[in-house]
Amino acid sequence: MEVPLGLDLPYWIDDPNFDIDFHVRHHAVPPPGTPEQLSEVISRIHARPLDRSRPLWELYVIEGVDEGRLFAQFMKVHHATVDGAAGAIMLASLLDMEPDPPTPEVKSWTPDRVPTDQQLMRRTVIEYIKKPEKAVRLTTRAVRELAAASRNGGLRALADVVAQPMPGPLGGFMRRRLRGTNHEIDNPPHLPHTAAPRTPWNTSIGPHRRFAYTTLSLDDAKSVRRALGCTFNDVVMALCSGALRRYLDKHDALPAESLIAGVPISVRTGDEADPYQNRVSALFADLATNEADPAKRLARIKASMDKAKSNFKTIPAETLQDFTQFAPPAIAARAMRMVSRLKIMDRTAPPFNLVISNVPGPNQPLYCAGAELKHFYPVSICTDSQGLNITVQSYNGNLDFGFIVDRDLVPDVWIMADLLHEAMDELLTLT
Repeated sequence: MEVPLGLDLPYWIDDPNFDIDFHVRHHAVPPPGTPEQLSEVISRIHARPLDRSRPLWELYVIEGVDEGRLFAQFMKVHHATVDGAAGAIMLASLLDMEPDPPTPEVKSWTPDRVPTDQQLMRRTVIEYIKKPEKAVRLTTRAVRELAAASRNGGLRALADVVAQPMPGPLGGFMRRRLRGTNHEIDNPPHLPHTAAPRTPWNTSIGPHRRFAYTTLSLDDAKSVRRALGCTFNDVVMALCSGALRRYLDKHDALPAESLIAGVPISVRTGDEADPYQNRVSALFADLATNEADPAKRLARIKASMDKAKSNFKTIPAETLQDFTQFAPPAIAARAMRMVSRLKIMDRTAPPFNLVISNVPGPNQPLYCAGAELKHFYPVSICTDSQGLNITVQSYNGNLDFGFIVDRDLVPDVWIMADLLHEAMDELLTLT
């Protein structure tokens, strides 16, 4: 439910006019149903914005895949609703652990009443009254967490001053002041360097998409991880780095500087009352695409990821994420539209070159009405100046990669998917 004049963030309600036939749709690919034909169908569906006056999801059942031997399901959900981890939970709830499960119990459901504009405005006013105190509490928490990470007494004392009781509903006067004025931050944590070079996809994006997908062996990735002494995520990053280096080299567009990846990180604690939500932050990592030697490239990626994780822990991402609730939605939305309309991203260096996301999935087969799920290919999102996104989902012995790109910026995305296999062969040779 949108708040009038965009004065506050929208509120979720259970739709009293819910129409399942609007959300669950039947589709088909033309014969013979090749991967390229399926991806073209998904690209066009994916590019259409969701109707924000209805629940923000759609489910497509697509038949005719692989000469009619397979069918696909394409689940499209707004990122404001779920993140990758929540999507994996949703997948498990939609599918079965066995081919012939018992019929589930149908639970009763009561929709919400649609709030009036007056009720939404009243709720917004209450939220605005609470915000000054919330902001002080959140700032205090952030300073204390930074003080603990940097072991700095001055920051800890500052947090104690800020945390003094404030009389009255909107606060009052702070009665104590910091003793002394010479507190210095000892060895403050270094922020990650994010000045990324330009690539063909780091510019303003259009409304159309291309999608490509491919599968690698999970056992091969585990062999590389064990032999080279790195994490599974390091292997995924090295695979993407190898494919990107080859792709840019083929197009005479390989920068002298290394590409920087934005890596989504879940900030879930496990104590969330509602698992279907978006609890994700990000760190930045060097992809070492300017390193020709695959062993040195992997070592650089591992070192960069280790450092990024260390910086990431300085202030928990949940604290940083909570600060976003204080941005006035109407102003934030207008600012983002202005950035897009003026193509500001075409005139500035991108903070990072692409998003690479690794989502763990089930390690046993799942079923739908008796049909076994063979693969689960993720279809993520592009944002302005980020016309390429690579997401991988592990499932039942497979690494299923999904490439989503701006249609005009990366017209030959299937080549990039093929190069991923060359990157895996390169790493297996090292082992």
